[in-house]
Amino acid sequence: MPYELLFDQMRAVITRDERLSGGPLVRNTEFLRFAAHWGFVARACRAYRAQTKGKVERPIRYLRDSFLYGREFLGDTQLGDDGRQWLETVANARVHGTTKTVPRDLFEREERGVLQPLAGHPYHSLTLSAPPAPRRIAGPAQVRVLPRIDVEQRSLRAYTALVGSGR
Repeated sequence: MPYELLFDQMRAVITRDERLSGGPLVRNTEFLRFAAHWGFVARACRAYRAQTKGKVERPIRYLRDSFLYGREFLGDTQLGDDGRQWLETVANARVHGTTKTVPRDLFEREERGVLQPLAGHPYHSLTLSAPPAPRRIAGPAQVRVLPRIDVEQRSLRAYTALVGSGR
C-alpha cells in the first residue's frame, strides 16, 4: 500500500471546498476512516489542473481502451482472470512509451521496497447498510413480491488481486 494516494475532487473524497472563504477542503468522514484503515494519506488534485488530473485519469483510460473495450465477461471471476493475464502478458510486460522501461521492472526496482503492507483485515464501512428485504406490493386481486436484486460488489482485495498484489 502506498503511503500517499492522489484523488480527483470527487464527492466520495471531498465534500466541500471552503478555500475561497479562507477554509479548507472538507473531506468525507467515511473516506478518512477508509484511508486510516489502509494506512494512506489522501491528497486531492487541484481543480482545473490538467497536469495533475492526467496522472489520476490516464491509467483508467488506458485500461478501458486497451483491455475492457470489445470484451465480454461472464462475471467477476473471468474479469479477474482475464485482467491478471492481460497485466502479466501485455500491460506490465511492454516497454512504456514515456519511461522507456518495462513497468514490471520499474515496479520491482523502484516501488516495491517503499510500499507498506496491507491492513490485516478488511475495511467495514459505518455508512453502508444491509440490502433491503424484498418488498410486498398489493396489486389488483393479488400480492406481488418484488425480487431482491443482488448487485455484484467487489472488495478492495478483489481489485488488488486484479491488478496484482505487489507483494
